[in-house]
Amino acid sequence: SSIPTQLGQLKMVTDFKLSSNKLSSAIPTQLGNFVGMKYNFELAWNVLSSSIPTQLGKLDQMSFSFKLYSNKLSSTIPTQLGQL
Repeated sequence: SSIPTQLGQLKMVTDFKLSSNKLSSAIPTQLGNFVGMKYNFELAWNVLSSSIPTQLGKLDQMSFSFKLYSNKLSSTIPTQLGQL
């Protein structure tokens, strides 16, 4: 299954963990709307494909983990993620 783009409309998300759920498709750019996120953004151990959205670089207030490993992501890591 895929990650619903509507999740990007959630407000006050501080912890987002969807690891090990067999999620496929691309990471929705809308998840970059979680600008107040302070703790974890975890999508590891899925089958997500495509590239990492540059919009995730807006999650620059996080102080713990950002996990995308063990997926089928392509391309390079966007420079916008360099501040995470």
